[in-house]
Amino acid sequence: IRVKAAGTTAANGNTKTIRLYFGSTVIMSNNVTTAPNNAGWELEYELFRTSATTEKAIASGTVGSAQQTTTYTGVGETLSGALAIKLTGQNGTAAAADIVAQFLSVTFIN
Repeated sequence: IRVKAAGTTAANGNTKTIRLYFGSTVIMSNNVTTAPNNAGWELEYELFRTSATTEKAIASGTVGSAQQTTTYTGVGETLSGALAIKLTGQNGTAAAADIVAQFLSVTFIN
């Protein structure tokens, strides 16, 4: 599958953490730019099934003009049941609209 999300952050210096998940595993986050100020962002990953209980994912992201750490990792979610694909945003001050998601797209690759 291919998952992509994008949005914006508020114009302030608050800490803002954006996470993109597969099941309970965080696949990508904004680990380089942790307090984006008035920036657009995008996070994405491609996930490939390698067995009934393992997957490999390659993930990348950009916040403003800063590339976040690209990762290639084993995931290990059991695929016999339903799994969530989700995006979360967390800020350090509980300010409304610090992180706004504009879209989340999931594409099945065969």
